[in-house]
Amino acid sequence: MKHILIMEDDTALALDWKNAFELNGYEVTLSSDGEEAHALLQKNKFDLVITDLFVKEGIGGLHVLLKLYQIGKDAPPAIAVTGATGPRSGRGPDENIFLDQARKLGSVAEIQKPFPAGELVVLAQGVFELN
Repeated sequence: MKHILIMEDDTALALDWKNAFELNGYEVTLSSDGEEAHALLQKNKFDLVITDLFVKEGIGGLHVLLKLYQIGKDAPPAIAVTGATGPRSGRGPDENIFLDQARKLGSVAEIQKPFPAGELVVLAQGVFELN
């Protein structure tokens, strides 16, 4: 069974994603900030990390992606998620600069909120097929 770490500070959203993954046969651990996620990564083996780039309090997903980058080839793949909008990266009309930064830090997939939980499950399944 694949084990997924989800770092999301919106409890209702995190539980929605967790339920969607568990209904599809995945084990899920939740974290509400980057410090907690980093501690969990040091103690557990995960097959995938899904990280919100920004949290209201604490350290966000860009920090988590940096830690995964520092781990290197043994790090699990990561999907970056954000609801934040900012200046466009110039790569395309809908390109979010924060997701572009996540990609540069090594995320294998990115998704802009809002989206249905099932879409995240499908994205994760695609990541598992590639790895």
